[in-house]
Amino acid sequence: METSGFSHYASKSQIAVQPVVLTRAAYDELFTAAIALLRLLRRALLESAPTAAGRIAALGADENMYPLVVDGPHEEKFATCMTRPDVIVTSTGPKFLEFNIGSGFGGVLDTSLNSAAWYAAFGGPEHSPFRGIDPLPVRDALFQRVIKELDVEPAVAVVGTARDVEGRDAGRYFGLQVDSLREKGIRADFFEPEELLEGIGSPGALRYQLGLRHFTVPDWRDLGIDLSPVQEALDRGCLLIATQTAYLVANKKVLGWLSEGLPWMTDSDREIVDRYIPWTRVAGDRPTHWKGATYSLPELLVEHREEFILKPAAGMMSRDVFVGRNCEPKLWESAVDTAVATEGYIAQDYVEATPCRISFSDSAANATFEEEVFPVFSPFIFGNRPGGCMVRHLPPGQKGIVGIHGHRSVAFAQR
Repeated sequence: METSGFSHYASKSQIAVQPVVLTRAAYDELFTAAIALLRLLRRALLESAPTAAGRIAALGADENMYPLVVDGPHEEKFATCMTRPDVIVTSTGPKFLEFNIGSGFGGVLDTSLNSAAWYAAFGGPEHSPFRGIDPLPVRDALFQRVIKELDVEPAVAVVGTARDVEGRDAGRYFGLQVDSLREKGIRADFFEPEELLEGIGSPGALRYQLGLRHFTVPDWRDLGIDLSPVQEALDRGCLLIATQTAYLVANKKVLGWLSEGLPWMTDSDREIVDRYIPWTRVAGDRPTHWKGATYSLPELLVEHREEFILKPAAGMMSRDVFVGRNCEPKLWESAVDTAVATEGYIAQDYVEATPCRISFSDSAANATFEEEVFPVFSPFIFGNRPGGCMVRHLPPGQKGIVGIHGHRSVAFAQR
């Protein structure tokens, strides 16, 4: 794999001056593996119970965090139509750390704009030495297919809030996404939650029967946003995709179920999981098998602290994640006790990213330099179709957890 990097957030004075470029085989593998694993995650969740309430119970999740489930076939059908897994490339290949499933994840617009900027720098895609995919047209094409399948008016309501994009020009952020849909012949508008019902035509005949759910329930709860307009829109028949069930499939316990193995999994399924998912278990006071031996899970985590990470099963943006090798023993033991007692965490093998050497420009020093970074790759999948790949990394010289607000890049494939 050949890699380098581009980031427009490197620092106030430092910016990377190369795009990330993977071999075509490595680039394609990110998407084929992601689609295969997404299929398994979907099946694991849906087969855990026949109803949404049963699945929430099987996950031991808080039912109050999933208030927007809608009865009917669309709820399951459009649960996994949008995803962005987070992947690191190790010495043995890509490892999928988690799957962000739904339509509230970040990076789509950034990846689209960064890709366009690099192509423009080379005089257009036809002159570029690398190729990638712009996620916005792929997501737009998903809506075109859904509109045709459901036989509804070609109109999409983008439902979100400027309160959730702090530090950005919200008008431009949502406006560019609306414009992209309009360029495909789809009538589109952005609606804040307080504007939603009037905007879609309720009461009365709906002007929008389809929408992009550009939010997550936890984020809006944190912001104190009333979800009742969204609930009423759903009750009136406005389908917002991806549906609420997406966030059940995204629960990291489902990843743990696959890693531990389920009765219906074939040898091929297990091979895919073993190859691409790090050893992952739902935290609890129970025995487990690790590297050829059986352990008490709590004792394993304490005795081999540097080998593991603890993550909330339903967490986002790296909140409350504990990296064993970066924790003092007492802090780690306390985190293990909490994880085991609540059974609301997963334990996952710590995997080491292969560093990429990137060229940076430092405007303050009027110089260039090279430095290693440890990237996280995030391929976008829309309707089981590849939709480009975001890359994030910490600033030069730093190593650790990279959240969504890390320094963003784009991954391309060699031609």
